[in-house]
Parts: sequence; structure tokens; C-alpha cells
Amino acid sequence: MNLLVAIDGVTENKVRLAVANETIKLAAAMGRKDEQTYLLNRKAEFLEIELSLLAYRQSTLKLAARVFDWIDFSLERDKHEYEAIIVEKERLEKEISSLEHHGLAAIQSSKDNHLRGLIFMSLGEMAFQRFIFYQLDLMVAGRLKSRIMNLYLVRRWHLNILIGFDRKARRKIREACETGIDYYEKSVKEFKAGNLQSDLAYAFYMLAVQYTVTYYFSKARRYLSQSRQLAKAGNEEALLMKINEVEKRIKDKYKHQRNYVEELGLVLPQ
Repeated sequence: MNLLVAIDGVTENKVRLAVANETIKLAAAMGRKDEQTYLLNRKAEFLEIELSLLAYRQSTLKLAARVFDWIDFSLERDKHEYEAIIVEKERLEKEISSLEHHGLAAIQSSKDNHLRGLIFMSLGEMAFQRFIFYQLDLMVAGRLKSRIMNLYLVRRWHLNILIGFDRKARRKIREACETGIDYYEKSVKEFKAGNLQSDLAYAFYMLAVQYTVTYYFSKARRYLSQSRQLAKAGNEEALLMKINEVEKRIKDKYKHQRNYVEELGLVLPQ
């Protein structure tokens, strides 16, 4: 899929979205339906990231407004921005849902293991981004709770989900995580069926990443080991570097803990 090379070399999300839109048009014009389908799913991934970024910004505005009980928003422009974000989030969610249904329909109509595996991978990444989005968008916690939620042992045993979210939100977060893992596991099956070793190595790696972020380290290590074995066999140097980074993160988890409260903008202004 040569049209995908342009996206793979870009890191800034808005640029990736622009490139995705152009390559989707190009794939359609060239009649390359499989590539167009996969690119549409990649676009949905990038839209999910945009959704998380909007939720991040919205959370900072919401938390800032809670500094004083008698102030709704300190500035009128903050209020207008907050309201505009709500509208934009709804628009993005509708577009993502449409693209997701398109991807699922393509899986049903195709017997190509490579295409099916790639789409499952993309759907897994979308679910994983949704897992992050829900934790930003659905949190019901102020300054004290947000700090308690950031304690390592609280996060390690998933107590942060119990503390900072209501029952409906907890169910959404859990379902997004489980859906992501399920899609990644389906991609593994497709790549195995097609004997696609390079893609399989990356699918194992992505499973390991999701298990690392959700603190299931024994499962993460198992998938990293399988990914490393395949990456070595295929001389996948870039993937081996990524595997090393995740392994280091697991080993160093107690010494250099990430401050998710500050990283995700969940700390109230001083």
C-alpha cells in the first residue's frame, strides 16, 4: 500500500488528517478500493485523537471554571470556546461512527487477510483512543480527587476509574478497552492466517502497548516477547527500538512514574 507511506512519515495530527484526505481522494480516483478503505479507517484514528485533544482542552476550561464556586467562566471567550468544543465533539463522533461502520462492512465483504488484519488493527487503535478520550471526557473529579487518582498504586489497581467516574462512564471505559484488545487479537488471527510475519510482529507490539497502559504487565511482556522474536527474524530495526522502549517503561515503572494529572491537563490552576 504505497499510498500509506506519506502518512507514516508524519507525526502532527492535523497534518496527518490533511494527508489522509488527499490520499483517500487519490486512491478513489485510481480505483484502489482496498487502500481507500484502509485510509478511511486511518482517518478515523486521527479523528479520535482530535476528539481526545478537544476533551483535554474542554477539561482544562471546566476545571479552571471550578476554581471559585461563584464563577462559571472567568472569561467570556472561554465560555464560547467551551460551547464550540461541545458542537465540534458531536460532529467528530458522528463522522468517526460512520467511518467505523464502513470499516466493519469492508471486513465482512473481503477475504483478504492482509486488508482484514490492517482494518482490525485500525479499529483497535480507534477503540484505544476512545478509551483515552472517555477518561478525559467523562471524569467527575475536582482538584483533590484528580490528585488521588494520579497516585501510582491507585492507577495500578484501576481504582482511579472507581474514584473519578460514575457507573455509566466506567462501563464505557471498560468496553472501549475490551473492544480494542478484541480487535487487536482479531488482527493477529488474520496476519497468522496470511503468514504475514511483519504485520503480525506489529500487532503483537500494539497488544503489548495496550496491556502496558492498562497495567497488565505480565500479558504485555508475553506479547513483547513474541513481537521481538518476529522483529528479529525480519530485521525490523524500527520495531525493535519501540519494543525496547516499552520494556524499559515496564521495568522502570516504579522509579519514573508518569504524572497523568499534569500530562492530561487535569490539575486545577493554582
